[in-house]
Formats: sequence, structure tokens, C-alpha cells
Amino acid sequence: MVEIALLAVGALWLMSLAWGFYQYLQEARKIPLRLRTLEATTGELEGVNLAQPSNANLDEAWERQILKTAPPMFPTLQRYLSGKQWMSRLEQEIQKAHVSLEASSLVAMTLLGMGFALAVTAILVTLFAPTASPFARLLLALLAAGSVPFFVLQWLRYCQRRFLRRVELILPDTLSLLANTLRAGMGFQQALEIASQEGLSPLKEEFAAVTRSLTLGVTIEEALEALMQRVPSPELQLALVAALVQREVGGSLAQVFETAAVTVRRRLQARRELQAETALPRLSAIALAFGLPLFMFVAINLVTYLQTREAWSAPMFTSEGRFFWGIIALLEVCGWVWLSQVLARLSE
Repeated sequence: MVEIALLAVGALWLMSLAWGFYQYLQEARKIPLRLRTLEATTGELEGVNLAQPSNANLDEAWERQILKTAPPMFPTLQRYLSGKQWMSRLEQEIQKAHVSLEASSLVAMTLLGMGFALAVTAILVTLFAPTASPFARLLLALLAAGSVPFFVLQWLRYCQRRFLRRVELILPDTLSLLANTLRAGMGFQQALEIASQEGLSPLKEEFAAVTRSLTLGVTIEEALEALMQRVPSPELQLALVAALVQREVGGSLAQVFETAAVTVRRRLQARRELQAETALPRLSAIALAFGLPLFMFVAINLVTYLQTREAWSAPMFTSEGRFFWGIIALLEVCGWVWLSQVLARLSE
């Protein structure tokens, strides 16, 4: 009972600490917006016409630009990790995921999660497998702690895929908007401004970042290359590369964007048809990975208990059996990762 009480107290403490970090991060994000609101309000009271966008229309891309100049949440960790090559790659992954989070904050939260997983796993192994060797306890605790960065990276990948799905849904309409704007007699830069004002999120915010870069003197080629790095969508890259080539050789940009919109619509339709055709294999893979082992475990235990009045899995709850539970869980996770890769290839 003492160990359980300590586990509960430690879990509550870590949860409260994580919640405090989250609240601090949320408040830190609001500080630049509040300062801009105060500045705009002061200018209006003094009769000064401030030529800047209102905070009510402040988009996500501008907010991310403000956060770059904000002080880091963990300055010591930021100074220690700055200049690392893997840190720059992590920042690129966060930027592609469009998560309002600093790389140093993500590293700090990952380290906190690793410590929490290490402590909880060690306590659980001590409670449920008291006869296990210290080496086995340490090994299981290290495996649990080492899995935390993997899940963090998977979360970033999930955020990236979710953002790209949102982009692909509105990309054909955005390309058609650019084509219609160019047909109306406007220039390419004006068409980008119209897309940043009248387009749909999240591409609206990304085109707003492009127009701000052009205002600051960045060439249009560099601004579009930065957009392709932030939004690694093959369909968007195809359209932008075609537009850049057409600007070099001359021709109708409106026709290029209209053709790209039709091509993207056809590719998305083909992808949806492929997902519909592979729905049954994907469902079968999930059932084989998770549903079938659980069903067989319950069914065999039920039949054995009805015949012998003893559960078939009774030896699994001994000290040696609990160790095999860990191996089974590890194999299940490995199988889930492998099947996820297979399903991702089928969905492409």
C-alpha cells in the first residue's frame, strides 16, 4: 500500500508539473498579442493611425513569427542545444508540423516524460514482479523511457500528416483562385495577396507569410522555396515549380495554375479511390494485429475455465509469467509499427 500511495503522489506531482508548463506556454504565446493590442489601443486613443493589421485578424503564420523573437521557456537548455545539427532538424520537423512549440521546450518535455516513464515502470515492476532481478527491472524501465522519444516523433509525424491533409483538401480551390485572379489582369504578387486574404486556412496563412516576405525584399523565388519547405505537399510543390518555370520561359500563369488545379483534383480522386479499395486489407491488418490476439486470449481462457475451473493464463500471473507479458507487449508494439508502415505505403 505504501508503494501505491507513493506512486499516486508522484503521478499527481508530475501531472501538476506538466500542467503548469502547459499553462505557462499558453500564457507566453498570448503576451505578444496582448502587447500589440495595447499598442493599437494606445494609438487609437492618441489619434494616431497605425498602419498594421488588427490583432483580431492576426494569422497563424504571423503568430509563429512573433514566437521566434519571444524569449525561450528554457533559456539554459536553449543555449546548450543551440548549434546542434539534430536540433536544427528538430526545428524543421516542428515547423513542418505547424506546432506552436519551441524545440527546446519539446526536448524538455520529452526528458520529463522519460523520467516519468522510468519511475512509473520501475515502481510497477517492483509491485507486480517483486522476484524479478534488478537487471530485468532496469531493462524494462530503460525500454519504457526510451520509447518516449519515439512516441514524440510519431506525434510530430501525425501533426505533419494532419496538416498536409488539410492543405490537400483546399489546394485545388486555392489554385483555381490564383488562376482566376491572374485572368482578371492582376500580377502574380497581387494574386498571392488575394490568396492570403480570400483563401482558405491553412494555405491562407502560408500565402500571407509569402506576401510579408516579398514586402521585406525577399525575391519571389526564395519566398516560394521557403513555402515549399514549410508545406512539403507534392501537389503544391508541383504547382509552384511549374509556376516558377513558366515565369522564366514566359507564358500564361493562369493556364498553369488551372492545369495544376485539374491535375491535383484528379490525383486526390485517385488517392481516395485507392483508399476505398484498400479499406478491407487495412481493416484486416488491424484485426490481425490487435483484435485476433485479444479474442483468442479471452476465448481460450473461457473454454479452459469452463472445463478445468482454472484459467489457462494462470501461469502468466506468476513472477516468470509477468516477464513474458512485457515481451508480448514489446512484440505487439513492434508489430504495430511494422503494420503502420505497410498501411502508410498502401495509402500513398
